[in-house]
Amino acid sequence: MDLITRRLKVNNWNDVTYFIHTESEAIERELEYTYWKDAKQGELCISDDGYVSECIQRNKYKDAEQIVTPYARMWISDRAKLTYENHRDTGEYSQCGTLSWEERESRQTRTKNAVSAYVQMMMTSGKIDWYKLGEIYRKDQAKPELTAKRLFKTETIKRMVDKKIQNYLDDRDMNQGDVLDIISEAIELAKQNGDPSNMLRGAEQYIRIMDMLPNKNQVTDTVQIDVTKKILDEIETEESRQLKIERKQDA
Repeated sequence: MDLITRRLKVNNWNDVTYFIHTESEAIERELEYTYWKDAKQGELCISDDGYVSECIQRNKYKDAEQIVTPYARMWISDRAKLTYENHRDTGEYSQCGTLSWEERESRQTRTKNAVSAYVQMMMTSGKIDWYKLGEIYRKDQAKPELTAKRLFKTETIKRMVDKKIQNYLDDRDMNQGDVLDIISEAIELAKQNGDPSNMLRGAEQYIRIMDMLPNKNQVTDTVQIDVTKKILDEIETEESRQLKIERKQDA
């Protein structure tokens, strides 16, 4: 027996705990139940994979009917199948299907457009305009920028960003080794020009990009520690050299 607590409109949004019995448990407890397509509101019904639970609602629409159980809702048709185990395994209890909200949202055009805009911002200026992203994603919200921030904190969207950035690098035949080479060249040019600040901005940008790629803990931590130390050492050397020149000129 499983227990599921739901907060539904039919219960005035109060928490209500429902029992989910296997068919053998229902028979042992002498519970009366019917097939889910035939169940009325308040009756116990059995799913196609053999689980007994309450028919919380049976809603009639113009051309269709829908049943609501503690673990799913399902449109009634000849081919429809109501199963408990797939909903139990995914934890998705409010829909006909078993995709999570994140997965469903990731398939929306508005989400894909927001991810593309996010990556474009990251790859150019390195600054994220959350208000602009909010307008792209959900301009109908009271605070679109906060809605966008919540979206990009989800693991599914983070994976979408990772993939988009990796595709960006792949299109330019770039990899992690190329990033190290660019930083190394930036340091060398900085030494030659005596002004490392502009080139370091590019290096920092690529570090940010690397930090968003998969396996970042295994790769970019080492990159950032080693490269940052090297950059700081070079800057210290350059600043020391410039200071000696200034002192010599003052003398």
